[in-house]
Amino acid sequence: MLVFLSHCLLNQLVRAGGSFTPGVTGRLLELLSKYPVFIYQLPCPEYFFLGLREKKTQDVWESIPGFKDFVSNLADDLEKKVRQIIKDKDLILVSIARSPCCSTGMVHRGDRLVKGRGIWVRELEKRFKFDIIEFD
Repeated sequence: MLVFLSHCLLNQLVRAGGSFTPGVTGRLLELLSKYPVFIYQLPCPEYFFLGLREKKTQDVWESIPGFKDFVSNLADDLEKKVRQIIKDKDLILVSIARSPCCSTGMVHRGDRLVKGRGIWVRELEKRFKFDIIEFD
C-alpha cells in the first residue's frame, strides 16, 4: 500500500499563515507505523507557487493567474515520477480538512464553508485512483 501524504502533515513550516497543530505529525506517524505502508510526501502546490503566505480561500487561489495551470503541471510531473513506484499497489490519500488545495470534503469559498474538493485533490483524482483519509 502506498500512502500519498499531504506535505504539511510532515512539514508544518509550509502551512499558510504559520498555523501549527502540536502533535499532529507524531500522531499520524504513530498511526501509519501500525500498517505495512510506503509513504510518499506530496509537494505542496500553495507553497511551491507562492512560498510562505497568508491563508487564502479556494476562490482566491482559483483567481490567481497561472495557479490552476501550475497545479495541473505539478500533478502531471508527479504522475510521471510515481507510476513506476505505484505499480499494483493500492493508494490512499491522507489529506487536510478544509484546505483550499488538499481538502476532500469541505472548502472555504469566500466567507462560507461549502462541500467540495481541493484544487490539488481534483487534479490528483484525474490521474490516480485512491481511497481517502482526511486529517483534521
